[in-house]
Amino acid sequence: MVRNPLYAFFLKAALWLPLCLGLWYWKAEWFNSPAAIMSGWIMKGLFPGWVEAVEWAQRTVSVVTTLEIAMVPGMKEGQHATMVAEANPLSYSFGLPFFSALLLASREAKRWRKLMVGALFLVPFQAWGICFDLLKQVAISAGPAVAAQTGFSTWQREGIAMGYQFGHLIMPTVAPIALWLALNRQFIPMLMLEGALQHGKDPGRQG
Repeated sequence: MVRNPLYAFFLKAALWLPLCLGLWYWKAEWFNSPAAIMSGWIMKGLFPGWVEAVEWAQRTVSVVTTLEIAMVPGMKEGQHATMVAEANPLSYSFGLPFFSALLLASREAKRWRKLMVGALFLVPFQAWGICFDLLKQVAISAGPAVAAQTGFSTWQREGIAMGYQFGHLIMPTVAPIALWLALNRQFIPMLMLEGALQHGKDPGRQG
């Protein structure tokens, strides 16, 4: 019986995946720093009116704002607190170990260089998810009183909701797979061709 090369490839990728996931989670601060830093630049650059500072620590991106929140539990009447929005980059960067597992399972000589290039290309997609997570908190989750202070219109808040859904549900899984396919356009067809040739040479099919 001839083993299908495509099945063998996905088996190798499945074996690489736990190792990639473990390393990614263990060194989360290191792997997520580029996306966290980019998110800080974007938030401070686009919303200087209410973003006071962006901090990256304890695996969390925190945006300190000037937006006032009234009636926080434990506060006296008439007092106000400023809102701090937080996002976990891990929710948007788990595509990196999937991309790494697929690339390491391939037999290409340049896979290590492609791994570094792919990791850099994934950073903007990760930053997208982080930024829209933070924006959703201030423009939607915090309520109309806080949203009014940001100056976002109704259609802008709807756009933020769509951007959040896209960045939370689609980008983390689709972006790494699409990037891997773009960097390895000939790999899958070659495996399929190899499998077809082996299938044709299978003695069990003769006679």
